[in-house]
Amino acid sequence: MPFVASQVLSDADASQGPMDVRDADAFRRDVLEAREPTMVLFWATWCPFCRRVKPEFDRLALDLRIRAATVYLDDESNPLWDDYDVQVVPTIALFRGGELVDRENGVLGYGLDRRAVREFSNRVAPLLS
Repeated sequence: MPFVASQVLSDADASQGPMDVRDADAFRRDVLEAREPTMVLFWATWCPFCRRVKPEFDRLALDLRIRAATVYLDDESNPLWDDYDVQVVPTIALFRGGELVDRENGVLGYGLDRRAVREFSNRVAPLLS
């Protein structure tokens, strides 16, 4: 069954796709303090599995018209690695009301595929409204 969110973004917001979040301050402001639930892709530009799944995540956010963010973890000293116990990138997660409510960890040496991203979005659909 396809995902349908009852709370969708405006046409202007939906056409923008996921926002880029590059540091902990931006993460706090744009994800944790957001009034809307936010689906997050923790990723790194050096990760080939991340580069493979990012276009799928971007399409999903546009297709479903949900609030989404790609969180860059290129710097190993970024505190978000530890704050959210990100062991493998890519990892996708849902934040709502400043809290992590669900996540799908990437698999070491494989990452995530289209099916895993879609299954995650279907699983968290009830939490997006």
